[in-house]
Amino acid sequence: MTEFGSSRRILDGVRVVDFTRVVAGPFCSRMLADLGADVVKVDQPSAGGGGNAAERPAGSLSNNLGKRSVVLDLKQPGAGRAARALIARADVVVENFRPGVMASLGLGYQDCTALNPRIVYASISGFGQSGSHSHRRAFGATAHAEAGWLWVQQQAMGAPEPFAPGVTVADLVTGMTAFSGILAALYDREHTGRGQHVDVSLMDCQFQMLSEVAGPTLNGQPPESWEPFRHPIHRTRDGRHVTINLGPPHMWPRIASALGHEGTPRPPTAAEANALVGAWVAQLDSSDIGPEIDRSGAAYGMTLSMHEAAAHPYFRERGMIAEVQDPVVGALRVVDSPLFFSDSVSQARDPAALLGEHTREVLHEAGLSEEDVEALLESGAATEVRSPR
Repeated sequence: MTEFGSSRRILDGVRVVDFTRVVAGPFCSRMLADLGADVVKVDQPSAGGGGNAAERPAGSLSNNLGKRSVVLDLKQPGAGRAARALIARADVVVENFRPGVMASLGLGYQDCTALNPRIVYASISGFGQSGSHSHRRAFGATAHAEAGWLWVQQQAMGAPEPFAPGVTVADLVTGMTAFSGILAALYDREHTGRGQHVDVSLMDCQFQMLSEVAGPTLNGQPPESWEPFRHPIHRTRDGRHVTINLGPPHMWPRIASALGHEGTPRPPTAAEANALVGAWVAQLDSSDIGPEIDRSGAAYGMTLSMHEAAAHPYFRERGMIAEVQDPVVGALRVVDSPLFFSDSVSQARDPAALLGEHTREVLHEAGLSEEDVEALLESGAATEVRSPR
């Protein structure tokens, strides 16, 4: 594990009320928790009525690491008052309901900023908080399709039909963008004394991710002139695959030398150069390519399966794989935070909570009396589960 950093966490003392589910929202708030924020995950009661020690907050176990769990039935007035008590003492709210849902519960941005003017309120949606499309439901796949990425992939591969990616990239880039927006708004609050509304959508973030390839289209390139772009992937003699980027002109002598063809001039076009590299790679085993290119100083990447990548010594050296003791599944290995600081730490702390594990303690911290908490639990407006830990 890398020794870069210390035990201090940048967001220690920052309180987050998290109303998210699916992928983008929980992914965002997990990053806040890794930086030390006290993230309270607010979930609806489960279909089974709660109280089941095997049930977990909405989202994956990985995306809920380090959070506390509260269960509130927000359609009940008592639960709404409890949620507002949490928000009154919080720094950040993160939600990814369809626009208008939080306001209908009395928990919209205007409600919350009136209650707590310093609140940073982040809304994650499919099509943004305003406009003629804002009402639409969306998942990451929606943005993959309508922001152009499926078509871009299809063109790059020369495939007869568009095809879905192996991971919901729109959700992940949106979660990262929301995380960045929250940090920026917290920084701005130090100057203004006021929080603000951060509006992040799947469509916007997916389109922004495509900004480089969208540029020509935005500036008049007709569809028939579209030039697909992708990094070449070459097949080795022993059946493995490697990507070797040509890079700037001064990289060519290094590539040619590493592949056993020192002094060969670079062909005039990138297509011809890539074809020549592919022919050279086809004459070599994968075990011969990596060390030689590495010594040359050129860039390459061996194509690894997910299982091979998870065993890559690089990730072990960087400390990118953590192990947490989960109360249900036991030892759980997870991908850790990719942020490394010289004077603080960002990493997974605790396992994902049980659904409603912290309901009682969090409501007490929000200022509710024991009698109020008991009344909420008895009415079903709140649910708790006793932790086996």
